[in-house]
Parts: sequence; structure tokens; C-alpha cells
Amino acid sequence: NGDAATCLSELPFSSLSRFGSSFLTKFQVLVKEAEILKQITFIDTPGVLSGDKQRISRGYDFMKVCQWLSSRCDLILLLFDAHKLDISDEFKEVIEAMKADGDKCRCVLNKADEIDGENLVKVYGALMWNLGKILQTPEVGRMYVGSFWEQEYKCKDLERLLNQDRKDLMQELRDLPRNVCVRRVNSIVARARALKVHIALGASLRARLPVFGLCGRRRRMQLWLCEHLQDVYADVMKEHQFALGDMPPLEVFKERSG
Repeated sequence: NGDAATCLSELPFSSLSRFGSSFLTKFQVLVKEAEILKQITFIDTPGVLSGDKQRISRGYDFMKVCQWLSSRCDLILLLFDAHKLDISDEFKEVIEAMKADGDKCRCVLNKADEIDGENLVKVYGALMWNLGKILQTPEVGRMYVGSFWEQEYKCKDLERLLNQDRKDLMQELRDLPRNVCVRRVNSIVARARALKVHIALGASLRARLPVFGLCGRRRRMQLWLCEHLQDVYADVMKEHQFALGDMPPLEVFKERSG
């Protein structure tokens, strides 16, 4: 069970103890001999729920657990049912919470063999449109379409496409250990860039920020940041040739700086 898994140094789950016993009693680990498992650990999260009452009944912060996992994993598979296109509020929140790790996300449209080709095109387009709205981007990550079980396809209109997508997904999983090094180098470069941006912002704010007295200092500093932080952003970007995507979110930086 979860308590034992967090105590074993051979498993990468010791940090999960921070989510408490309510989570650990539901967290299960299965160790099995398999060639692919020598280099890859699969984590299957519970299905998302609808309604606040159902969410509260989990007994732990599902969103924070998902964020913790997404920040540490190398590939995220978001599974969708071809017959259930509606994205629940909790699933929407999970996707939004993982937006920072969007480059790791892949979508899997399962049970696609149960609908014909014409309807599958409509389902695919509707799902991509819904995901684009949630992620606020016109470009959504790769979507694999298939029926991931060992039975024969019920509708054989797109058998060749489904087989190819299954093959591509399995190939991406096999290539994952090789691609981890590249991802980690990219992560280090991104962190170094973020550090450079924060140093430049801190230096610029230190040079511009007026001196406030002790009385009401925090409030006056917040007001000054509200009025001038956008100009500071613009000047730092111009001076250091930073792209807008390199800058931290304005509102988040404003809140933490105040």
C-alpha cells in the first residue's frame, strides 16, 4: 500500500507522504517483472468526478497530487472516451493545473472503433476544439486515436489508422527512456532562463522602487506595483531582449512581490 511504498528507497514515491494518510490509504503500488518496467514507471490516476460533493469525498487534494505528478513525470496521457466528449469541471481543472507541463501531454481517444469514420471525424474535431478552449491555444498536443484492448475492432472503417496510432503510441513509450536526457537538459535551460528573468526584474524593481515609511508600507508597495509593474516588464524585455513567453505571469508576480 501507499505507506509502505513511500518508505522504500527503491521506489520514487517518498515525497508523496506530504499528502497525508487519506491519500496514502488509496495509493497502491504494484511491482512486476517486465522488460518495459525496468526503465518506465506507469501511474494510473483515478477517473475525474463531477460535482463538489463527490470531489470532497476523496479526502485529499486531488488537484495538488496531479500537479505534483505532472511536474515529475516525462509523459502525460489524457484519456478520453469517444462516447463521452463532455469534459467535467474537475477534469478541466486538472488540465488547467497541468498547463505548465503541456509539452508532456498527449491525448488518447479510446473506444474509437465503436463509431464509424464520419462520426469519428466529428468527435475528433469537437474534442480538439474543447481542449483548445481549456488550454487557450490553437495548437493541442498529439492525439492518438484507437481502441486499446485485445478484442477485434467493432467498426473496421479506419482499422489501418487505429493500428498505426497504436503503433505510434507504443513507439513513443519505448523511446521515452532515450528522450528523458533531452527533456532534462531542456528543463535546466528553462530554469536558467527563468532565473535570469527574475534577476533582471529584481534589479529593475530595486532601482525604481521608492522608499516607503513603516506605516502602511505593504499597502503602498502593492499600489505602486499595480501602477508600474507593467512598465517595468516592458523595459526589462526591451533591455535584455526577453520574449513575452519568458516572463512570469504579471498578476502572479505582482501578488508574490507585494
